[in-house]
Amino acid sequence: MDKGNAKDVCVYHIINHTTMRTKISRLVAITTSFLTIAIIGAVNSVEAIAVDLKPAQKLADTTQLNQANQYTFTDPIRTTQIVFFPQAPGPIRVDDPPGASQLTYQGPEGQFTFRGKEIKKQKSALGLLITVTLQPNFDQGQLELTLVLPTVNLENGQKQNFDTVAIKTRGLGRVINRAGSELTYLVLPLKGVGESVPLPL
Repeated sequence: MDKGNAKDVCVYHIINHTTMRTKISRLVAITTSFLTIAIIGAVNSVEAIAVDLKPAQKLADTTQLNQANQYTFTDPIRTTQIVFFPQAPGPIRVDDPPGASQLTYQGPEGQFTFRGKEIKKQKSALGLLITVTLQPNFDQGQLELTLVLPTVNLENGQKQNFDTVAIKTRGLGRVINRAGSELTYLVLPLKGVGESVPLPL
């Protein structure tokens, strides 16, 4: 190869190299522009989502759930009324155990008020089972009332309505060696209202 041809080849390679570098620079610039646009779009989307979520977050922050301190129950034909206080209203009695409750019952058997140790409470899969004795174990048999109390949450202090049941359980009394079940049950459907009210201290 003579000197003229060699010089032309070198010039050709230099031009091609310069052209390639220019194309690569343009490609990098275009890619960078697309990435910048994509990032800006993503940021704007996140900001839009954050703005959309603000009302829901604000609502969640202002919603408060608390437990009722008074539950009132009535049967469909209004022959029975039960009022239960998880924390017995005051004044505090000398024989009140810690966390004493109070239950008042008015029904076919009469009107009764139970407090403290007269009330048996047991947690179960059905809810809190609250049991009182309406009639002691005389000749006709002991009669107990068990109230099923589910967990009731009050939203921002507003009272809540719910459905539940009470079960009256009667024993045989003084009957000896009687065939059959020793207990009979009467299920009483109830409408309940849970609310937060001022209680005397």
